[in-house]
Amino acid sequence: MSVFAVHGVVGRTRRLYQLAGLAALTLILTACDSSVGGNPSPEPSVGSSGATAPLSNTPLAGMSSCKALDQAIAGQGFPASKPSIADLEHACDALKAGYGDIGLNLQDGQSYDSDLINPVSTKTGNVGHRRAILELQTNHQSGACAVSIEIKPKSRAIVLAVLSSAGPDEACAEARKVAEAVEPLLPANT
Repeated sequence: MSVFAVHGVVGRTRRLYQLAGLAALTLILTACDSSVGGNPSPEPSVGSSGATAPLSNTPLAGMSSCKALDQAIAGQGFPASKPSIADLEHACDALKAGYGDIGLNLQDGQSYDSDLINPVSTKTGNVGHRRAILELQTNHQSGACAVSIEIKPKSRAIVLAVLSSAGPDEACAEARKVAEAVEPLLPANT
């Protein structure tokens, strides 16, 4: 087997691990932590516009994570985003071959500063006029970084960058850049 063939297998394996890490991160961040009253009912199906926040009385009602992500990364060579396998209704990601994966997860009922995976490596700050937390090496991947943006009263948008061959500084720079493009698309803080 040639060196080039081995490199391709290693690259695909690394990408598979990165996507699995993204899926695990989204599952962890969307885990239920409290019971909700009321009667169970099916959520609306995802339409052609991609993942949308399903509740009608929440800040993110009707907002499509795929549309927002596509607007934020327009002109950067990414294909159209697709609903994430980790959360088809609220998260989307776009994979650019040879570069990495960018994801957006819109979560109603979750504070921007809850459920941090690696609290030791977080930095607080702002994205626009909103409070935010940058989390380095999410899920212990060296080329991964997440930015969680506050949407009042208690919702958040999480931008995740998992880069194929870069360290946490580059991943965090990319996550911040995309978060800054997503922020103006979010509902106004109330």
